[in-house]
Amino acid sequence: MEKLVPPPFWGPVSSDYDWCETNYLVTPYIAEFFNTVSSLGVVLAGAIFFRLTKTYAYGFRFYVASVGLTIIGLGSVAFHGTLKRWGQVLDEVPMLWSSLIFLWIVCCNGLSRQGESRWALTLAILMFCFGTVSTWFYFQAGFAYFIGAYILTVASIFSMTLYRVTKSRNTRASVYAYRAVAFYGGGFLFLWLPEQFFCGNRIHDTHESGLLSLPVPLHAFFHITSSIGPFCFLTHAAFEHLEQQKRRPDIVSEPSVESCGMISISVVKPRDE
Repeated sequence: MEKLVPPPFWGPVSSDYDWCETNYLVTPYIAEFFNTVSSLGVVLAGAIFFRLTKTYAYGFRFYVASVGLTIIGLGSVAFHGTLKRWGQVLDEVPMLWSSLIFLWIVCCNGLSRQGESRWALTLAILMFCFGTVSTWFYFQAGFAYFIGAYILTVASIFSMTLYRVTKSRNTRASVYAYRAVAFYGGGFLFLWLPEQFFCGNRIHDTHESGLLSLPVPLHAFFHITSSIGPFCFLTHAAFEHLEQQKRRPDIVSEPSVESCGMISISVVKPRDE
């Protein structure tokens, strides 16, 4: 007797991108199982840094960055879990805005305390205007515009961060800037790009790529590097900010409460308390 296969819970794909993972293979309730589950790592990274920001008073900008990172993770869950257009929007629009928040933080950290108080708001307004225009263009051009604008913004963050590292005297904190670039940039080069080349958008590229036979898709591993990279960036940025505020920061390792102590994280602690 032939086994009845239940229909996909979320119905037909309505997003304009379908990643290189066989849809509804594990369960009829999740379109891309491994891509969805791995997205929770981004949620966890944002939640952890939000707690650290609250505990050690990093400042408003790090609250915003942590919330943005968490929203990206939740949006990624919605996108990969449903492959619906609304889920894709919830994933990609927060990525655009959060990258601008990260860029704003890099720009502010590069200013003196007086310069920051003078220019931080102006920079924030410029980022907001660019984000608004980019969001409008995104809804006109879709994924193609999104990936172009996002790569441009991330490249700017990398360039400015690495430039800041060359001017820094604290080699220990600089390690986290290098790790941020290595994890996120490396994930893009060695996980994201190969998947695009060999598999592509499965809505348009109907060939059966050999990557579909992998037990866990490359994009799921990219989500892991996309959790570690931004966390390392925020660690370095928080250290720079506290140092700028004369709060004598230090970096220590401690178990994460959110992971029930299973994961050890690097924590920026001010020594002025």
